[in-house]
Amino acid sequence: MFRNLAEDIAYLLIKNKIVDIEKHDIYVFGVEVFLLNSLNILTALVVSITTGTKLHFLTFILVFVPLRIFSGGYHAKTSEVCYLITTGTYVLSVLCVNRFPEMYTSIPALIALSVLIVPMILLAPIEHRNNPLSTYERKRNRLISIVLIAFDSLIFIAMLLLSNSAATSVMIFMAINSVIMLIGSLANRSTEK
Repeated sequence: MFRNLAEDIAYLLIKNKIVDIEKHDIYVFGVEVFLLNSLNILTALVVSITTGTKLHFLTFILVFVPLRIFSGGYHAKTSEVCYLITTGTYVLSVLCVNRFPEMYTSIPALIALSVLIVPMILLAPIEHRNNPLSTYERKRNRLISIVLIAFDSLIFIAMLLLSNSAATSVMIFMAINSVIMLIGSLANRSTEK
């Protein structure tokens, strides 16, 4: 679905001489990523408006999305599977934040979050074979990931001190990102073997 639509859009851009035919594959990929990311964000927004979790959506945009971009992790084989996984994960995070809004006060949850931050710091960035990083990009993404982890940790502490349930959202998205990174690392290792 995403690929076909991206092909159609790229064809229209080429037909109208907006882009060069030599860069067809690049434009198809770019349009596909744009469509996927836009639909993921729109779906998360609709879910949050419907469930009354707008602050959770804001945390998703400010905490999870940047961290995911620079730290890497698991990548689905198709855009459709990626969309379903992202949507399912977001819906589960909304259920968690609705069911356990005070999770940030739980000592076991705080310990689990602390433990899950370690892989993010040690493993970032996780590359995917379809998107290898240059040495410069690897170093840059690692540094940005560490800065984002530190920044997100400060946001978490600030929300914790304010006794704000947004701390639960920060906690959930940092944990999800760590799990995605671990799965991506394991998938890379199994592919290498």
